[in-house]
Amino acid sequence: MSRIRSEYIETGKVRFVYKHFAILGPDSNRAAQASECAAEQDRFWDYHDTVFANQLANRSPLDTENLAGLAGDIGLDTTTFGECLDSGKYTEQINRESLAVQSLGVRGTPAFLINGVFISGAQPFEVFQQVIEEQLQQIN
Repeated sequence: MSRIRSEYIETGKVRFVYKHFAILGPDSNRAAQASECAAEQDRFWDYHDTVFANQLANRSPLDTENLAGLAGDIGLDTTTFGECLDSGKYTEQINRESLAVQSLGVRGTPAFLINGVFISGAQPFEVFQQVIEEQLQQIN
């Protein structure tokens, strides 16, 4: 993803829109809400990447305590973060986004839609590059 960010998103060649797909029950929904709380402190991607790395390494539960601990690990104001997470203010947003993604036929993560071209699963940069370049040629 970092190479896609640097070569396409940060250069303004493509616009990237992230939609939550909280399909693993309450823990998944809570983690998605937590990432929105991190976004309030301009740290969405740092937090998102930290949560996923933690899941790969430790498979820690996505409960409020662990999510707050990860927020502290990346330097977020944990009081503000905790208040946000406890408020549940992103619950409806996460539910709407998850339903919208599901309506597109997505059944798992990660999933990507590039101008209607579906890419399922973690793929090498070259797969994304080919699709993105094809789509950019159609626009120009």
